[in-house]
Amino acid sequence: MIPSGVFSGNKYRQFPDQNWQLKAKGHTNKMEPASHRISRRSISMHPKNRKDGVSSKKNETPMERLQKILRPEWEIDFMNELKDNPDEDCAEVMQKLQTTNTTYESLEEMRYLETLDQSNDAEDVSEKLTKLKQYGELIDSSRKLLKPLSSYLTQFGRDLNKLSDQMEFLQNRSNQLNSNIEDKKILDSMLTPLINDLAIPPQIVRSVCRGNINQKWVENLQFINEKKEIYKKYENNGKKTGIPVLSLHDLSKLLDLLEIKCVERIRNYLILQVKRLRRPDTASQLVQKEMIEVKDIFQFLVTRNKKLANELRLAYCYTMRWYYKQHFLMYLSSLEKLNILQVDKNVLLGTPRESEPTSLTGSFFSRKSRGTLPEININEYLISIPKRFETLMSRDQTAMLAQIAETNKTKYWMEEGFKNFNQALLDNVSTEYLFLNEFFSVQALEESTKFTKLIFTPDYKMGYSYTEFLLQNSSDIFGVLIMVRLCQGFEYEVQHRRIPILDDYLNYQLILLWPKFQKLIDDNCSSMKKAASSSLTIKTISKNVMVPLNFTQNFGMIITNLIRLSSNLMFEIETWEPLTNSVIRLIDQFESCMKIMANTLKDRKKSKAFLYNNFYLIYTMLSNELEEEEQAEVSEKQTEGSPIEAVESRGVTDELEGKKTLAETERDRFKKLIDEYSQDER
Repeated sequence: MIPSGVFSGNKYRQFPDQNWQLKAKGHTNKMEPASHRISRRSISMHPKNRKDGVSSKKNETPMERLQKILRPEWEIDFMNELKDNPDEDCAEVMQKLQTTNTTYESLEEMRYLETLDQSNDAEDVSEKLTKLKQYGELIDSSRKLLKPLSSYLTQFGRDLNKLSDQMEFLQNRSNQLNSNIEDKKILDSMLTPLINDLAIPPQIVRSVCRGNINQKWVENLQFINEKKEIYKKYENNGKKTGIPVLSLHDLSKLLDLLEIKCVERIRNYLILQVKRLRRPDTASQLVQKEMIEVKDIFQFLVTRNKKLANELRLAYCYTMRWYYKQHFLMYLSSLEKLNILQVDKNVLLGTPRESEPTSLTGSFFSRKSRGTLPEININEYLISIPKRFETLMSRDQTAMLAQIAETNKTKYWMEEGFKNFNQALLDNVSTEYLFLNEFFSVQALEESTKFTKLIFTPDYKMGYSYTEFLLQNSSDIFGVLIMVRLCQGFEYEVQHRRIPILDDYLNYQLILLWPKFQKLIDDNCSSMKKAASSSLTIKTISKNVMVPLNFTQNFGMIITNLIRLSSNLMFEIETWEPLTNSVIRLIDQFESCMKIMANTLKDRKKSKAFLYNNFYLIYTMLSNELEEEEQAEVSEKQTEGSPIEAVESRGVTDELEGKKTLAETERDRFKKLIDEYSQDER
């Protein structure tokens, strides 16, 4: 056994209770040399203890020797620890250590001193021992400093183990949550379609009850319609499978309540719009534009409560009836203030002098509103005809503003008032017809005619009365004919816009205009008869038979302009209307009057010369008119119009192909007359 106080193996322990000393030099003489053996820890490199007897290098530096001392590769086996039985001879070694005179503080110091080179002196040994002690103290202080680090590392290891346990717990929890998430995804994939089909979001309910009625609000109606179809499908599936949806009854009840609320809000909205239209300063176009943006609400109302929808539509129609009546009354009062020229009987053919103007009182339209206007003679009247045709040919489809009509002091012909009123009526009827079709879905011709008549009947009556007002006591034959052409143009525009509801109104206007035109033709024929038998005319003829009469010049201008209006193929083929017969009647009456005037001349030669000169003037004017028409046709072919107009004019031209026009027929007629009364014939 190893005595207490001694390290076992390669560890060293001190003997705190013993002080023994050995001399630094010559201690090997007092003690038996200890046996040398290779240590299990290292091999000593000291030159004195090498078994092969090889000495160390002479030029070895002190640092190299110190390194060999501190890391010996050769050690003396004082404790017999390298033997097979290290406890053998241990007592003997301890005895030798106690009997020596040299004092060692530790076994390590003794072992170190025993391996020193014998040539080293005591001072070197002391110095090295001092350094060794310093190294020992440094090691102790380092151990003290490393002790907190050791404690920290120990605690860190514990915390690390605890953290590892927590991470393991979190990993298990995460796996569990992932499993739950996958289960919920499967459940959501199964329940989401069902919930989306059946659920009614709260925001839809709030929007239906409190939202403003606009395009976004209309989407709620579509949502309700879709939900109703879905509920019906689930109900049918439940009846087939025998597994009904339990919440379907409550949801259907909620959907019915939403429908009732929508019907209530639509009713209130339409009533509010009708009240807005009854305000004096409200523009119907703005209200109708807002209603068109939510046009689906009326269809929803019709499917849920048809009786209420019809009542609201009827209330709207009566409101618009009042609205248009008030506005057209104000517009018509403005048109009455236009300075319209009054054409009296002094413009009739053969009138010897201007007739006195007549006044009309006691009628709905008072002549006093026109004021006192100067009359015009037949020359001024005939000169103004080409300019008046510009009104007919112009494509301006805008009505005159009421403010302009009230303040404008310009003189107008009667067709200006007729055009503006009927153009305004056409525009408003077109707008209202389209609105009824789009919002109230009045698409059948019978229904649209019914509702438009209900709205515009007072305005139609005002239009008839205004036309009668313009025609009364007027001898303006061209004004009447231009109004006829304007009315035919309105019919063409109505067909182009596909608005068939104004046909009756325009046809009635033509019923008022054509008889007036026929009456003016009769007045001109009567006036020519009187002129032919008047003494003043006979005196004028006898003075100079070679000069055509002013009466002939005026007749030629009237006939050529009438033929020009009759050859306007945009509206109607000339042989289909009374104008052709009226022109033929005038020419027959003119020819008869010329022969009556010629018979007043006793000289037959003068009589023929008189007829020849007057008929030749008419023939020349008709020929010039035909040349102008041919030039106009050439220019129209060079400047191609719209495809629709080209097709229409081509169809009319094909129908008239091979037939003579009225101008060509009458020109040939006067050609025969001048040939008959030529000076060469005797």
